[in-house]
Amino acid sequence: MIERNNENFFRKYYTKLKGFTIRIRYSEYLSDALRNTLAIIIPLVALAYFGQLLAGISVSIGALFMSLCDIPGNRRDKLSGAIVAILSLALTSFIISLSLANSYVVAIAVVAITFLFAMLSVFGNRLSLIGLIGTTLIAFTLGLHPKQPLIFSTYIVIGAGWYTLISLTQIYLWPYRSLHHAIFEAIQGTVALMELRASAYHEDVNLRNFNAQNIILHLKLNARQELIRSLLLRDRIAMSAENRAGKKLLAAALDIIDLYEQVTAIHHDYGEIRAALEGTNALPKILETIAQLTRKLEYSAVEFSNTKSSTDETISRLEIESKISELSLISATLPVEKGNLLSGIAKNLQDISMIVERLSAGYRLDLPDTNIIETELYKDFIPEAPFNWQNVFSHFSLHSPVFRFALRLSLLCLIAILPTLFFPDQRYSYWLLLTVVIVNRPGFGLTRIRNTQRLWGTLIGLLIGLLLAFASVSLQLGLAILGLLGFFLFNRTHYMWGVACVTVMVVLALNVYHGHVSQIISDRLLFTLVGCGLSYISIFIFPIWETPRIKALISDCLFASRHYLFCVASERKGFLNYHYRTKLARKDAYISFAVLSEALQAIKKEPLARAIDLSGLEDIQVLIYQSNGAIAALSLAKEVDYALSNEAFDECLSNLDYCIAAAPSVNLTALTANSQSEIHSEMLLRTLTQRLKAYFNSDT
Repeated sequence: MIERNNENFFRKYYTKLKGFTIRIRYSEYLSDALRNTLAIIIPLVALAYFGQLLAGISVSIGALFMSLCDIPGNRRDKLSGAIVAILSLALTSFIISLSLANSYVVAIAVVAITFLFAMLSVFGNRLSLIGLIGTTLIAFTLGLHPKQPLIFSTYIVIGAGWYTLISLTQIYLWPYRSLHHAIFEAIQGTVALMELRASAYHEDVNLRNFNAQNIILHLKLNARQELIRSLLLRDRIAMSAENRAGKKLLAAALDIIDLYEQVTAIHHDYGEIRAALEGTNALPKILETIAQLTRKLEYSAVEFSNTKSSTDETISRLEIESKISELSLISATLPVEKGNLLSGIAKNLQDISMIVERLSAGYRLDLPDTNIIETELYKDFIPEAPFNWQNVFSHFSLHSPVFRFALRLSLLCLIAILPTLFFPDQRYSYWLLLTVVIVNRPGFGLTRIRNTQRLWGTLIGLLIGLLLAFASVSLQLGLAILGLLGFFLFNRTHYMWGVACVTVMVVLALNVYHGHVSQIISDRLLFTLVGCGLSYISIFIFPIWETPRIKALISDCLFASRHYLFCVASERKGFLNYHYRTKLARKDAYISFAVLSEALQAIKKEPLARAIDLSGLEDIQVLIYQSNGAIAALSLAKEVDYALSNEAFDECLSNLDYCIAAAPSVNLTALTANSQSEIHSEMLLRTLTQRLKAYFNSDT
């Protein structure tokens, strides 16, 4: 037993390490990290060579901050974002450096700039990030204390413009680079989901933990699918009817989303499958088929990342079809009920195989054209752009989370700059402001996580930096550059290790420039601890809790699932135009569920959660997830006999209607409902909606 557990442990972490290695190698993180590092180092080295070290530092800071604003997007997004970012960096650097002569003016400028930049999140993620980076530049400006504001601001703009030139050149030469990588990540996520689904066929797998892991993967895949929609559907050139490359990418994107539906579709309860197929050779065959499909899918992910065909494919279509045929033969030897169950699984695997085959053929064969571009139906699937001037002023209210966070961050930044104003000789006091800006987030849970990652990353980085600080100057500079590279490599995916890398870079670079490594390390540790402490305490000032709005999110999620089921039922009744509406409803249901799940994750870390039945909320979450999977299965099973009758559809819709009506008044402190250990396939959706109804039944 111990040997088996050890084997599972090593297999689990080997799989994680393998996935991380593949992701880093073929994703854009490594290439972007190299680009950003070179864009920062080149002007610093060039200007230092001509005796202009301070100018080089300022230009490199401009390039650094501009690189941090650069997130995936199409050409128009990149260009418009670059213009806003350069203006914000120019104004921040000039206003703060100009006000340094008067402490009161500095305080007013910091509060005003922080508040305005925090309010930029009203306009979406890109401008929110630009606002955050603009606020962070305040700390660097206070630390450098430039004597000539206009010259300093000019250097910042030159650095930002230098990086922008590199970034825009890249996007115009390779316009679909980020899209290829987004597809790669979506396929990799689907591979992980398929592997997790395969694990449910093992008897020793806890299905409650299995569902929790499914939901985590759903959140990641939903975010990646939204990124694909944003990158592709909002690109006017890619979506023009005559753009062949755009059509191929659109077909691939549709296949990825349809593949996700096939993989998440719940045709049967796993407990029923285990019991029905026990003693047959079907379960091992299912696992072998899924393993081959995942390996083939991994090859296609690499192909999309490389934008060229791979010659290392070892899994042929015939091998997979042979396995599926064997399953069909086994189903013919089983009793009718068990045979139908296995036949349904084989059909699902066959549909998945067809999509995987199209994706793996991506750059060797032409993907089938789609007429969605000509009909312009794709516009309804574009993620909503929050940039709407009519809604801006509605956020200037204490009821708005954005406004509350802007007030909190402004007050916190005012407190954080006091050591710099009162003790101007303290060289590194600006690190306090830097810390509070970086770790403070609107939500309680996310701020706690960020604080913890910042603290551990700083401690690890300081320890490594101290050990390396006694090396030769040239070695320290080389390791500092590697630290900068590591920061860009891990910053978006593994923040703690990104912090460790940038801390090593800071310790070594400042040790070479200023010396006094003991002061560098002690100040870094002190201001990080104080900054994280202030950030944690500030959460309770203008707090933003998820707990009070959880009922509304549950209601929205149930309504989206109900609409999804209604569209599936309407399509089955012969309303052909509902095929398009069903896909749109599917997207809305998945997004609503992702929003609910993210809120539940945040609630678990909030003090208010102690008064809530978290176990009951998690059960509701799982039931909604399973219901969406069962609806997806019914949508796919248009010609399968076990699909629900019209009366059963109406009952499921009625159950969801009851839940939606009762959600606003449900007692979250005590959620109870009966459960069943097994659900028969033909009763799957009906049973799931009945269980949901039990949670919202006031008489329970």
